[in-house]
Amino acid sequence: MKILLSTDTVGGVWDYTVTLARELDAAGHEVLVAVIGEPRDERLAVLPAGVQVVWRQYRLEWMADAAGDVEAAGEWLRGLAEVWSADIVHLNQIAYAVHDFPAPVLVVVHSDVLSWWTHVLGVDAPAEEWKGYGEWMRAGMAAADALVTPTVYQAEMVTRHYGVPVTRVIHNGTHLTAGEPAPREGSMVLSVGRVWDRGKGVDVLDEAARLLGDDAPEIHVIGEPEAPHGEAYHPKYVTAHGRVERAQVDDWMRRAAIYCAPSRYEPFGLAPLEAALHGCALVLSDIGTFRELWDGCAEFFPPGDAEALARTLRALADDPARRARCAGAARKRAERRYTATRMAADYIELYQQLLRGPAARRRGVNRLATSS
Repeated sequence: MKILLSTDTVGGVWDYTVTLARELDAAGHEVLVAVIGEPRDERLAVLPAGVQVVWRQYRLEWMADAAGDVEAAGEWLRGLAEVWSADIVHLNQIAYAVHDFPAPVLVVVHSDVLSWWTHVLGVDAPAEEWKGYGEWMRAGMAAADALVTPTVYQAEMVTRHYGVPVTRVIHNGTHLTAGEPAPREGSMVLSVGRVWDRGKGVDVLDEAARLLGDDAPEIHVIGEPEAPHGEAYHPKYVTAHGRVERAQVDDWMRRAAIYCAPSRYEPFGLAPLEAALHGCALVLSDIGTFRELWDGCAEFFPPGDAEALARTLRALADDPARRARCAGAARKRAERRYTATRMAADYIELYQQLLRGPAARRRGVNRLATSS
């Protein structure tokens, strides 16, 4: 198959795309990655030589004054699909699906603004401000031949906010680490994510560190503090390192004893998965997504509750045996359910269904999916 993958450079969608592209390439499929934004050279270096990459600078659908860019990006992607003779168009942004692609279109809803508002701010997004965005989303979802979310919980949010049923839930996956994780010395805590995004809850972790005071374990946060649209957050009580490259993130995860995800909204959460594979015990906010993925093998605290988080971190930091049990359970869960191989197999199966189904006939695609 020839698979056109759209992606962007703002969040975890890039890492997801790289993982999937590597697996598809290894399975013998041709992959063209179309990037909204300009990827850095070090990011491009992790893609296999056989994966083609093109990019254009456009605003994403959730950004201010994005209407013209959303239209232009959709036309650009449609043109790529035509010129490249794509068998499948796999979009990791939603609005572009309306652009009359010449091949079956699969859309993945990795996150959305309306769900973010309800989880992070506790109210619906202002109707007037986000009306256009909501219309783009509904139209894109309706135009897709298959609609995918990474969790059942995110599928429920899609139906709630946009009234569109999800075709299939495919959990994200990542590559397994080589060998068993080394035993941890100390109780260092790590958190990774967009620091500027209130949905990631870094402010809650920062407040927990303040409450712990001199009794706090070593707490480190990695992530961009400033948003593309100018919003910023700079923690005061944790050690913040800003944006670092992928290899450095892995190194931090190999050293941390505890990984904390204090998210208010998280459609999946690749960083906790990666941390689990590196041997970290997980401390997670008790939101629907994390319960779905990690129930029984993580420590949970009420979202937004800095006092509860401080107590949980203190208890786990003081109990090496408990940390080891949590870390072992999380790693086993990750190895069993959330692998890159399993994720790619699920997508390939769905691609093949689309190529054999009415979507391919409606779009005039006569090629059948094969393993090469």
